[in-house]
Amino acid sequence: MQGAAFPTASGVGTGADVRGSRIAMQLDAAAGDGDHARVKQLLIQLLQSRSSMAGEEYGQLAALEDLFYAMRALAVTDELTGLYNRRGFVRTAARMLQHLAREGREAALLYVDLDNLKRVNDSLGHAAGDQLIRKVTAVLREACGEGAVIGRVGGDEFAVATRTSREEDGAMLRMRIERAVAICNAAPGGPPIAVSIGTARFDPYHPGAIDVLMDQADRAMYLDKQRKAHRRTGTLACASGMATGNSGVATAIGAGGAMATGPAGLAATLAPAGVVGLR
Repeated sequence: MQGAAFPTASGVGTGADVRGSRIAMQLDAAAGDGDHARVKQLLIQLLQSRSSMAGEEYGQLAALEDLFYAMRALAVTDELTGLYNRRGFVRTAARMLQHLAREGREAALLYVDLDNLKRVNDSLGHAAGDQLIRKVTAVLREACGEGAVIGRVGGDEFAVATRTSREEDGAMLRMRIERAVAICNAAPGGPPIAVSIGTARFDPYHPGAIDVLMDQADRAMYLDKQRKAHRRTGTLACASGMATGNSGVATAIGAGGAMATGPAGLAATLAPAGVVGLR
């Protein structure tokens, strides 16, 4: 359990100390599985290994149980946003995907990168950057709903794992997030949000590991970031060409695959909307 340690018996290498360490590891696994009955059973065993008084361990059980869950929550929670941190997201999303695989239900994993965080930090200060991170957190919670697992998995990166259906897949959730960002940016106050989003599909009949799925969504997000960068550069190049009469500059970007060409004939083919399907 990250950032948490249980009291140990005096002395090193005693039988009680070894038993307590073993129980502590089992506690973390049981809590990760959401097995609250097993957690309570193990806490009783831990108290019994530390106490020689017959009734003492039961009097302390409720307090120790509260302490355990509080310490575990700290280990898997991002302090700034209250979302899961990377460790908490990976464990919780993996458990959700295992459950969906057993039910034969599809899911999507989205990677969301806050494009302008560094620029805001450098120009307006880290307090403004923290405000921007909190705004993105609120947008994701609103757009993704209660059933989604959301985590801040890096300084400017967020991940979302959610169940999908025929009526709503990952691409539709992506559009909902983009609409929520636009609505948020239309309101006054603070720097605007700029995000790149990548989506990966979870197939319950060919389930991939959570780290593979996250890598797929991460790479799709970078494709989206690249597509936007080319679109901005191409727009500026076209404007410059029209102003100077330079017919050697042309840019074309389409939703189904794009070709961007600059003055030196440099071309790049871009994937549509940063979406990758996990096979």
